[in-house]
Amino acid sequence: MGFLRNKNGNVSKKVWFALAYTICFTIIAGAVFSVFIINKKSFIWVPDGLQQHFNALLYYRSWLLSIIDTLITEHRLSVPLWDMHIGLGSDVLTTLHYYVIGDPLNLLSVFVPDEKYMELFYNAMVLVRIYFAGLAFSAYCRYHGQKPYSTLLGAMVYDFCFWVIIAVRHPYFLNPMIYLPLILIGVDKIYKKQKPWLYMGMLAVATVSSFYFTYMICVFVVIYALLRYLMLFGKPVFKTVWYWVWRFAAYSFVTLSSVSIILLPVVAMTLSTGRAGAQHTFSLLYPLSYYRKLFYGFLIGGSTYWSELGYTGIVLLAVLLLLLGRRKNRGLRAGFVLMTLLLLFPFAGKMLNGGSYVVNRYMWAYSMLVSFIAVKMYPQMMEMHFKKKIALFWAGITYICLCLEVLGKHQKQYVLVALLLFSVLLVLIVGTGKKTKEKFVFKAALLVVVMLELIYQGWAEYAPQAGGYVEEFATQGEALSMLTKDAAGSLVKNHAKDTTYRYESLQSEEWKNTAMQLGINGTSYYFSLANPDINQFQREMYINQTRDFCYSGFDARTMLEVLSGVRYYVVPSGNKGLRPYGYNVCINRGTLGAGGQYEVKCDAYENDSVLPVGFAGSTVIPRSIYEKLDVTKKQQALLQGIIVEDDKVPAALAQKETGMEFTDKEISYEITDMHNVELTDQGFTATEKKASVTLSFEGMPESETYFILKGLGFSEEGKTLTQSKSRLHIDVTCGKITKMITFLTRKNNFYSGVDDYLINTGYRDEKADEITLTFHEKGTYRFDEMQIVCQPMQQVDSLAKKLKQNVLKGVVMDTNRISGTLETDQEELFCLTVPYSSGWRAYIDGKEADVLKADTMYMAIDVPEGIHQIEFYYCTPYLKTGAVLSGLGILSVIGIAVFRYRTGDKRKKEQGRTKERI
Repeated sequence: MGFLRNKNGNVSKKVWFALAYTICFTIIAGAVFSVFIINKKSFIWVPDGLQQHFNALLYYRSWLLSIIDTLITEHRLSVPLWDMHIGLGSDVLTTLHYYVIGDPLNLLSVFVPDEKYMELFYNAMVLVRIYFAGLAFSAYCRYHGQKPYSTLLGAMVYDFCFWVIIAVRHPYFLNPMIYLPLILIGVDKIYKKQKPWLYMGMLAVATVSSFYFTYMICVFVVIYALLRYLMLFGKPVFKTVWYWVWRFAAYSFVTLSSVSIILLPVVAMTLSTGRAGAQHTFSLLYPLSYYRKLFYGFLIGGSTYWSELGYTGIVLLAVLLLLLGRRKNRGLRAGFVLMTLLLLFPFAGKMLNGGSYVVNRYMWAYSMLVSFIAVKMYPQMMEMHFKKKIALFWAGITYICLCLEVLGKHQKQYVLVALLLFSVLLVLIVGTGKKTKEKFVFKAALLVVVMLELIYQGWAEYAPQAGGYVEEFATQGEALSMLTKDAAGSLVKNHAKDTTYRYESLQSEEWKNTAMQLGINGTSYYFSLANPDINQFQREMYINQTRDFCYSGFDARTMLEVLSGVRYYVVPSGNKGLRPYGYNVCINRGTLGAGGQYEVKCDAYENDSVLPVGFAGSTVIPRSIYEKLDVTKKQQALLQGIIVEDDKVPAALAQKETGMEFTDKEISYEITDMHNVELTDQGFTATEKKASVTLSFEGMPESETYFILKGLGFSEEGKTLTQSKSRLHIDVTCGKITKMITFLTRKNNFYSGVDDYLINTGYRDEKADEITLTFHEKGTYRFDEMQIVCQPMQQVDSLAKKLKQNVLKGVVMDTNRISGTLETDQEELFCLTVPYSSGWRAYIDGKEADVLKADTMYMAIDVPEGIHQIEFYYCTPYLKTGAVLSGLGILSVIGIAVFRYRTGDKRKKEQGRTKERI
């Protein structure tokens, strides 16, 4: 690590700095994170840290070990790219890249001897990331000639700024703090015409680690390179500018090309998701409360939209001193002003978040900037003349007064304590002379005050008696259990007769993605990138799930469960009404989460009448006909034929009549009771929280009863949409069953265009007669249409039996391969209930067949009469193209290395000849 050396090559100073840094880091980390030890908590945040980050890390370790085992035992490279245990079935690379794949530190998980130690590994890696971030920042400071002591101060602030305090719940949010300083050193090296390897290497690591953060890094690299150019060369000259633009573009392009094997598939998946294209409402400015929090948050932290600041008094004084200056540090001042302006306008947050929604997840970059300002301005703090001291003193006092004014009735005790510590620091800086500041005692005292500020900032957020953030994390030693033996699927795992079938759970405390650890097929999913075809299916079926990247199955709607091969269903004990029709055989009972806050008794049921993973049928429904149907009729159509695009319907099957029959019935209702609710032309206005409306009707026996809202919207009198609540809740109660609609307005970050809802209030042998709506929040709930529909279940068994006449037999689900034998007595369309992806290739008796998108989210192929071997093979879309580009990129890197070596050798020879002449 040659870039850590000081200019004089004095190794002892480097060692002493590393020792001092490690000691200070250990003290602060021990004090701040002791809250976790005292409260017996891990760094695994509930829910995301548990369901996503820790879950993904567990899976990644097993995934890597399986690759290594196959390589050693079978002497072949076999990389699983598709897994039916992730959601309804998902691509491994594009799903988990955002969390674990590509992060070099996560590769160390293969050395963990047993998964029971993975929680310890997870916790340790959080601390290692923070530690490495400080080292990278220190390397940047020392490269720019900053003194060890001021660098140490800045590194501590960088390591334990409020972004880090919050971001421990998302470990990979810490990674860009490591990458950015090293990449910026690489930028400076290129400007000095030194070797570009640091820039290219760290950009490559950042890209394979997280495309999401690399996008932001690239934006800041462009800003940094522009400012550095102005600082180094002054007024732009076209020829010079073009030279450097070309140079940086070439290095960046070659680097990104070399990692295209990961970059290209991930970018393609990102652009295809519904989340990326959702239209959110945002205003030109943030709410006033945001700016208020931002103002005092600069000192102590705590804001909204992920604008987590919190940099202690030393940084605040450094920034004030920077702004008070005139000629010096113009580039640094311009960078601070620009970055601060980005914080003030929502549009910047939206653009830096990839154009998705407003969130400032780039605060790690802002943290590096202000921490470096502290390092850079420290010498000037020590050498201030009297007038500058007076100006700084009154600037600090003004800040304190404004904070007290801004806080007002919203005062928090920990902010006042932070202001007191800032006052001590202000007096210490302003009230001492230059000679005193050069003494060891002063430097030690200053360091202690800064460390106390950081420790207090962390404690104020984490401690149960203060911010209480630590309570949101999983108890030590329980995370693995929560994902395995305490998961609903554990009641199914040992009783599943066929591993190709799925299970579903309808208990509110069930964690998502648990099927990944149980090794069975489930229906829940919670990762940032999701299959857009599954999202489209959810919208068509009005499924009560508002986030594209987070779903939990099919709301116990029997027809959808049967179609998707959900053979096992888990419900809380004593709630038989929650399970779908036909799930009558109880296969297991148990207590999940025994002794914990999520303890619940559950029963697992089986329905052996569901469809298998592959079945064939001769009835094909063109999509144009399907799209004209109401939601309940679409649901029935799925069991009466296979839906494909009009131009994909096989010619031999196109002339066959669909002959669809629909048995659903819309039920008339009347409003029989309203409590704190006013009826309007558009819907209902709740004048108080928990207002309710009761709808009375005469339902149908032996039916599922659906409550449907189309075009649901919300408004508050006297407020614009951007001022309204963004997350709303409506309870739908029918008999003993209550389900909740969680409705998101366009203001909400996770809004994805879901405005239509169908709530299955359950199957009953008797008639349902009453539905009560309870509105959790005050305001007007408007809708285009409200319906109650009963769906008889008598036809389900016969429809399923008909589709099961020709099914895929001898099914084998191997690595990236699904195969089996199909026998048909005529040409039919074979449907595989595995989520569609362009990465699938199908073969009939070894001959490739076109893969059609069927039933919106599944796959189908046209199969001729006879007995056939059916095979589906999977490869991540754009993986092969990315591999080719990576190969070309690597060759280009080698070419650059050779070119630099030859030109460098030629330059040395010319210098040698010159010396000989002299």
